[in-house]
Amino acid sequence: MARVSSLLSFSLTLLIFFHGYAAQQGQQGQQGQQGQQGQQFPNECQLDQLNALEPSHVLKSEAGRIEVWDHHAPQLRCSGVSFARYIIESKGLYLPSFFNTAKLSFVAKGRGLMGKVIPGCAETFQDSSEFQPREGKQFEGQGEEGQGQGQGERQMFRDMHQKVEHIRSGDTIATTPGVAQWFYNDGQQPLVIVSVFDLASHQNQLDRNPRPFYLAGNNPQGQVWLQGREQQPQKNIFNGFEPEVIAQALKINLQTAQKLQNQEDNRGNIVRVEGPFGVIRPPLRGQRPQEGDDDDEERRHGRHGNGLEETICSARSTDNLDDPSRTDVYKPQLGYISILNSYDLPILRFIRLSALRGSIRQNAMVLPQWNANANAILYVTDGEAQIQIVNDNGNRVFDGQVSQGQLIAIPQGFSVVKRATSNRFQWVEFKTNANAQINTLAGRTSVLRGLPLEVITNGFQISPKEARSVKFNTLETTLTHSSGPASYERPRVAEA
Repeated sequence: MARVSSLLSFSLTLLIFFHGYAAQQGQQGQQGQQGQQGQQFPNECQLDQLNALEPSHVLKSEAGRIEVWDHHAPQLRCSGVSFARYIIESKGLYLPSFFNTAKLSFVAKGRGLMGKVIPGCAETFQDSSEFQPREGKQFEGQGEEGQGQGQGERQMFRDMHQKVEHIRSGDTIATTPGVAQWFYNDGQQPLVIVSVFDLASHQNQLDRNPRPFYLAGNNPQGQVWLQGREQQPQKNIFNGFEPEVIAQALKINLQTAQKLQNQEDNRGNIVRVEGPFGVIRPPLRGQRPQEGDDDDEERRHGRHGNGLEETICSARSTDNLDDPSRTDVYKPQLGYISILNSYDLPILRFIRLSALRGSIRQNAMVLPQWNANANAILYVTDGEAQIQIVNDNGNRVFDGQVSQGQLIAIPQGFSVVKRATSNRFQWVEFKTNANAQINTLAGRTSVLRGLPLEVITNGFQISPKEARSVKFNTLETTLTHSSGPASYERPRVAEA
């Protein structure tokens, strides 16, 4: 009995010992993990040095190229976005693809056509002269030769598809995740489109990588920006299925199904169209009938109804930021700024992105400001400017020239000032909020203008007269001449 009691006591002691050891190890591991997280978290967005970024990868195709910025660069990674530029040559067709993220695009140059295929929406563009039911009978199907067989009668039709739009320089295009999109350059000059992808969006259910899904064509270079896939050619979606499955699903023969896989096609994702490009499309903007003034006013300033006016199939997704009639800030001697948010384009409420278009003349300045609720990605479309950016530590993290084709991220809360150094400086900013807000450091609506003189006097240890000058000397709200101390002309080296 004593022996059993002694053995029971020893087992209980051993159990307590191991339980205590495991608890201690778990606590130490948890503390170590917390410590490691504590060390990592402050360094997650250490943006003590910003740089004007150039594309890191170029994907060449038969009729153009795709230039991709490194989304692992700290300023892009911490902004939660990636960026790409599409250069489509004349008669070039960017083959349909969709992304795992919301996308906001800007047509920097050229003109062309754009089509999107929204899941579940009908083909509202039809060739009505050819597609006519006979004797009131409904159309039921068609053969491979373009002939329909409906209740014993054959009917001819050319095509029917979802909406096609004309696009031109200045157009800003919102695209939701999973929506297939294509572009065609029907002009003589290259069509240049820049796009920002919101990797941190709540709609992206994958990792923080841009993932294009191609419905046609092949990319021999692969996803060079994605680790592990640098050397793997990227094929279209059909390539992954067995040809028999494709043939059964589309009711086509096996040879046609194999062609859909583009196995021997090395043209890339932008191909050249031989001959006419026959899609059903509306007339150009200038050829459309004049609409009523009420419709124009409603379209410019956005709709403020209950959402029933637009379905997802008919929702407007394009607006032109170069249209002078919709400019928000305009000074003939300085330039203009146009803003596009969800009040103008309701679909932006869904993708939670917005845009700003700016154009200023030489020696014009955009007053110092910061984005209160968004990160901004600034892309230069023309000219050069001197830009300074200041972080939360009061350090100048960027001080230099930016020029056409370069990109720089402006994190939330970082103050920025822009001054044109060429005859004209033009840029577009993509912001990670459907209704981005700015605050200014100078001007009639600035934070200094809203402070009492006593706060300014005591906060900066200046005289009441100096405080009045600080508060009231700048009467503009956004744009001003860059006349000021000569020391501004000699920028300091950015501090690390």
